[in-house]
Amino acid sequence: MAVYDAFYGFRATPFRVSPDPEFLFLTRRHREALASLVYAVADGKGFAMLTGEVGTGKTTLVHAVLSQLGDGVRSAVVLNPHLSRRDLYHHLLAEFRLQPGRSIVEQNRILEAFLLEQFRAGVRVVVVIDEAHGLSAEILEEIRLLSNFETARAKLLQVLLVGQPELVTRLGQPDLRQLRQRLAFRLQLTPLSFEETVAYVRTRLATAGGLYDLFTPRACVDLYRFSGGVPRLINILCDNALISGFARDEGQIGGHLMRAAARDLGLPVLKRASMWDRLRVRFDRNRVTQNLAPAAKVALRRVGLSK
Repeated sequence: MAVYDAFYGFRATPFRVSPDPEFLFLTRRHREALASLVYAVADGKGFAMLTGEVGTGKTTLVHAVLSQLGDGVRSAVVLNPHLSRRDLYHHLLAEFRLQPGRSIVEQNRILEAFLLEQFRAGVRVVVVIDEAHGLSAEILEEIRLLSNFETARAKLLQVLLVGQPELVTRLGQPDLRQLRQRLAFRLQLTPLSFEETVAYVRTRLATAGGLYDLFTPRACVDLYRFSGGVPRLINILCDNALISGFARDEGQIGGHLMRAAARDLGLPVLKRASMWDRLRVRFDRNRVTQNLAPAAKVALRRVGLSK
C-alpha cells in the first residue's frame, strides 16, 4: 500500500509500475494485439512478434495473453537476451522443470519429447522471448530452428518475440529472412493518445476505488505533455504527484503538482494536447465514481467539489 492510499480513499494503489491484471486498460490497438496473440497461440501459428517503445505495455499485454489462455498452456519466459545456445536450452528446460541434458543435442531431444507429450495432452507450449531486439543473430537462428518441432498437423512450440521497434529492423536483415517469413503476426503498440491517457488514468482511479476526476483537467494536460502517452511514465508521474498531494494535504491533483513531479523526474515535454482535447477533458466531468470512501469525500470537500 502507498502512503497516500487512505488519504485519497483508495482500496488499492492505482499506479504501480508492475503489471496487475486488475488494472488492465486496453485501447483499440491493445485489444487487437491481445486478440491476435491469443489466436496465434490457440491456433498453433508458431511465431508472432510484438513490438513497442519502452513502457508501452508489452509485458502487461503478454501477461494478459497467458492469463486468457489459462490452464491449456505451459509457458516459459526468457528475459535475458544475452544467452548462448547452451544457456537458451538450459533455461527452457529449467522453466519447464525438465532435467538438463549434457549436450545441446540431448537437451534438444528432451525438449522435443516434452513438446510431444504436451501436444498429446492438448496443451499448448509457449515461449515468450522478451527484449528480443537484443538477441544475437545466432540465437535468433536457433529460435527459428525451434519451430521445426512439429507434427503433420501443428507446430509443437509457439514463440512470441517481444521487443522494441529495433526488432523489426533486425528481422529485416537478409540473413534472418527465414525467421521473418515464419511470423504469423507482426503487432505494434504505440503510446496512448490524449483521450486514451485521460481514460487510462480515470479507469485506474475508479478501479482503485478513488475519485473519477481526482486529477484536474490541467493536470491531465500536463500529464500527457510529460508522459507522451507512455503508460509506464503515466504511472510514475501520477504516483509522484499523489505523493506530493498527500504531503501538501491537497485533496485534488492539479497541474502544479504534475509539473513539479515532471521536474523532479527530469522529464522534458514529449507531446502537446490540442485545444479541442483540452476543452473536452474540461467539460467531460462524468463526475465522480459512486460509493466513494469516506476519506475521498473529505478530500473532495477540502477543494469544494463535494458537499
